[in-house]
Amino acid sequence: MLYLFYVAMFSICMQSTLQNATIIIKKEQMNDISQNTSNDPESIIKLLMTAMSANDAEKIRSLFNSNASQAYGDGAAKSGKAFFSWLESDIIKRKGHVDNAKYTVNGNEVVVTGQYSSEGYTNKANFLFTVKDGQIMSWQMRY
Repeated sequence: MLYLFYVAMFSICMQSTLQNATIIIKKEQMNDISQNTSNDPESIIKLLMTAMSANDAEKIRSLFNSNASQAYGDGAAKSGKAFFSWLESDIIKRKGHVDNAKYTVNGNEVVVTGQYSSEGYTNKANFLFTVKDGQIMSWQMRY
């Protein structure tokens, strides 16, 4: 009986240690990201992709201008509060991220392709971002 107690305690300690190690690694990765102070468009979008992969909501939000906009294809854009509501519900809460991201830069525009996935959804990514003064101004989903 004492043996089972020790095995259970060991198992609990190992699980806690593993969770703490995972948290520390994620924090170190995000610290590495936050130390990048480059404002060039590609660096900003790479920060976004990394923050999305880590589901770092605070970092994701911080990369967008307060009047940022989002549109699907050539549809009507949502901006400001409507944009941030969409960002929260469709990207952050659903853990949206792009795997195997590839970047094409043309001035202040960055196209990201790869495989987009979120809870309950996956599709090829073809995103056009516009960056100005180190902040993302627009995000267009081009499917």
